[in-house]
Amino acid sequence: MKTKKKYLKLPSSYRYKGSLMVSIYRDQKGVALIATIAVVAILCVLALEAGRLAKQAASGTITENDMFAAREMAMSGIHLAMMMLAVDAADNEIDTIQETWADPEQIALAVAAMGLNPADLSLKISDEMGKLQLNALLKQFPGNESNDAQMAVLERFLTLAAPEDKPEDAGSAVEIVNALKDWLDSRDDDAITGLTGAETNYYESLDMPYICANGPLRHISELFLVKGVVDSILSPSYISQGIDESTQVDAKDMFTVYGLLEDQDSEENRLSFSGKVNINTAPVAVLAALLPEGRDVNAQDLADYRLEKANLGQAYTHTLESGWFEDVIALSDDEKKAFKKVITYSSNVFTADCAAQHNGAQVILHAVIKREKQDLTGKWFCRILQMERG
Repeated sequence: MKTKKKYLKLPSSYRYKGSLMVSIYRDQKGVALIATIAVVAILCVLALEAGRLAKQAASGTITENDMFAAREMAMSGIHLAMMMLAVDAADNEIDTIQETWADPEQIALAVAAMGLNPADLSLKISDEMGKLQLNALLKQFPGNESNDAQMAVLERFLTLAAPEDKPEDAGSAVEIVNALKDWLDSRDDDAITGLTGAETNYYESLDMPYICANGPLRHISELFLVKGVVDSILSPSYISQGIDESTQVDAKDMFTVYGLLEDQDSEENRLSFSGKVNINTAPVAVLAALLPEGRDVNAQDLADYRLEKANLGQAYTHTLESGWFEDVIALSDDEKKAFKKVITYSSNVFTADCAAQHNGAQVILHAVIKREKQDLTGKWFCRILQMERG
């Protein structure tokens, strides 16, 4: 005989409480799931943002590294220029556009020899002494005595290079020379040079006033602070004669603030500039200004003579030793004497323009380099006078 199993019957109140507890438990699980999903979502957002920031930081690091590499490459180009100039000085005392440092093809070969691609690093070396020395308008600094020969050269240059459509605010050659002389001299009173000079009272009357330097120019950009000097005072069609068409010619290619003489009078603490231009490297427009009045047409003849090569081969036909201009043009004794006073055949200050690129990052450096000889060893070396980033 089978016995029926007896089940414990709970009171209805207990059954209700149990179902409520199950319901609450289930509800808590739902809330926890929702909370977990919310936390995961937040973490995903944070992870994505962290990844974006990390990628951005990594990209910035890569860009910074590329810029650093380009900068170091550009500095290598500057040091290459210094080495080439020092080696050249050891070979001879004459500096010409026929030499290795002035030859773009030879420079490209030197860059390749360093293990660099010439397409990624371009270097150009220029002779600062092949330009007109603006500070030579005065015989010495501080002072106010003008160098008449240098003032005549600059006036002739500005006259020949003046564009036909010169703007109204541009001064004439005489006006600019007089104003520049006043800018350089140490006198700052009512005694201006000629009728067109300018001292501080003029510059203070401008809409954006400033004072007259009353001292030598330290950077070529200061030239455009002088009364009458505007960007368009030079005629591109004229001053680009004899210059590579790919080269954009401007004031820095024609003028320089360098040329300081080494043997200065230390007791009086005065400075002076030679004013002599290297005719072996000077552009055609500068040669025209250096030649006696009326002989500027012979400037192109001098430039052509420097670059003339044999029909076969790459050797230059003429060596540019002292006095070579006499083989090209016939000057009177007086003209020859005047010409010799403003020319030289060697240099000691150069500029090196180097552009380097690495993975799209580009750095351009402009360095002014002075070449000197060590007293003890007699060896040549170069030092940087000024460095700018383009």
